Amino acid sequence: MNYNAPHRHAVIELSQSAVVHNLKVIKENTHAKEIMAVLKANAFSHGLPEMASLSITAGATRFGMAMLDEALILRDLGYIQPIDVLGLTDPRYARLAAERNITLAFSTKESIKAAAEQLAGTGLTLKVSLPVDTGLNRIGFKSREDLVAAIQEVSAQDTLIFQSMWTHFATADTPNVDYVDFQISEWQRLTHDLPVEPNEKHFANTGIATWYPEKINTDIVRLGIGLFGINGSVPIMSMPFELIPALSLKAKVVNSKPLKKGDAVGYGAEYHAPNDGYLITIPIGHSDGYPFNGSGMRALVADGQIGHIVGGVAMDQSMIFVTNPVAVGTTVTLIGRVGDQSITMQDLAEHTQSSIVALMNDFAPRLQRIIVS
Repeated sequence: MNYNAPHRHAVIELSQSAVVHNLKVIKENTHAKEIMAVLKANAFSHGLPEMASLSITAGATRFGMAMLDEALILRDLGYIQPIDVLGLTDPRYARLAAERNITLAFSTKESIKAAAEQLAGTGLTLKVSLPVDTGLNRIGFKSREDLVAAIQEVSAQDTLIFQSMWTHFATADTPNVDYVDFQISEWQRLTHDLPVEPNEKHFANTGIATWYPEKINTDIVRLGIGLFGINGSVPIMSMPFELIPALSLKAKVVNSKPLKKGDAVGYGAEYHAPNDGYLITIPIGHSDGYPFNGSGMRALVADGQIGHIVGGVAMDQSMIFVTNPVAVGTTVTLIGRVGDQSITMQDLAEHTQSSIVALMNDFAPRLQRIIVS
């Protein structure tokens, strides 16, 4: 069951100004006319309802989702903007997608034909997108012959609209420019001089839009991780512009007590206080998506202290060792900024030896998402 816990002092704050900034600088970097906000997986666990609202406010004109169910949530929330499902959908659900004006991707001629059959006699039309596999080798048409046959199948069906054609890059967020060039050449080889052109083409993701914009010419940028202000490059490459993290993770102290040198903390009693101090407890644990191996990570206390997580990260709580007493109700920031100190998602990923993308996808629905300025 997905739920949030409004009576618990643990929240994710989402900065509207950060989302506006991130969309603006990437759009300017590519000269794109439109931004597709890719909000799959509960908006990279930032919260789909909140990030959908922030994205549209910031200037996004459409959405990209991983699956039909996510797209249906957006429609149920009242969004009328174009929605592309970027994963493959069983053609049996073509009618449902057509009824809700959702574009579906297909990667075989047979699935396109099956989708058309679902729409026969309904008076409905379905917008179809055709992914082109230029080297990621995940989904999409890798053969020009198959692609042309699929386009002809779409064009032959009066219930289908050839809405878009697109590809995805494997190394756009790495220094491997040779493979970027290879995929661009494959795109050109596979898509030149087609019998019918789609209404739209899009192949710029955050990586291309950030590091290789001069290599593309597209009206639509699919903005995923960059929208959230995260540099997801591996290894980390310098940014040509500043992105601002949209997410802060905060909790209020629920317990505070003195700790004597040598006192044990946490399961297994493996941690012992190195000196006298204070132990504060906050209601965030690994079930909230904070890494299980987060011991030793910094925590920023609103009074200016920098504490460290000790005794392991429990399921629902974490303990923090500080030098000076802290009152119950004081805010502790695990990701975000307090004064001139900050903890980024990248800091946490490096400390826990985690993938930053996997880390940012782990925050649990039970954490409240709150939009701030």
